[in-house]
Amino acid sequence: MSEDREILLFQNIRQVILAERWCMENKLPVRVIPVPKPHSSECGMCLEMNRREGDLLMTFLNERGMVPRRIKLSHL
Repeated sequence: MSEDREILLFQNIRQVILAERWCMENKLPVRVIPVPKPHSSECGMCLEMNRREGDLLMTFLNERGMVPRRIKLSHL
């Protein structure tokens, strides 16, 4: 469902790569996409996923001291 889609904005591309790699290893479907125009990000790339996957990924990232910004997408 579109209301369950969200993006995670990271401070740098290294964090995006680490998060994407973890998702791939854990078979979580995510996409690396350019940050949508209404939002800003230091690195210009973000991860798009369902909220369920976002919850799992946030647990992994928070354990490593990373706190990306979560944005709910309502227009997909």
